[in-house]
Amino acid sequence: MKRTVVSPNGLHWTVKRLVVPTGMRPLTRTELLQAATPGRTVVEGMDQRLPDAVGIATGPYPLAFPFVPLMLPLVPFVLLLRARRLLPWTLEARAYPWGRRFPAIVFSYAVRGRAESLLALDELIAALARGDGRPELSGAHDVGEARSEFPPMKRFRDL
Repeated sequence: MKRTVVSPNGLHWTVKRLVVPTGMRPLTRTELLQAATPGRTVVEGMDQRLPDAVGIATGPYPLAFPFVPLMLPLVPFVLLLRARRLLPWTLEARAYPWGRRFPAIVFSYAVRGRAESLLALDELIAALARGDGRPELSGAHDVGEARSEFPPMKRFRDL
């Protein structure tokens, strides 16, 4: 269930309803490099950042192989929980304004119920075709970017 829409400013959006939960989805290239060695990783005494750990034994690729077979049997349970409206569907709109090698613009929404998610999907497509910035959908909760590069900073008074 993937649709493509072009906004008035020329962005090509891919809008879809995700079947697999965000935590079970594979990482993109940019997210993979960020997970392997965060951009701020600096070791005392080294004059440069740490090298990328994608291919070494403790990197994301080798460690993913043992965990994928363990996660796949959970997909039917996720679909059952969504059918009973206990787990929300995730709607995602993604555009690559600077090309696929650079980070994407991602809008993510959580919607409970199959029929409601289909209505919200149509509403999202119409809003992107109109050129709305970050559309607000009725019956949907905006979850922001599903995976962000850095965790949100806490303010001093929140500690």
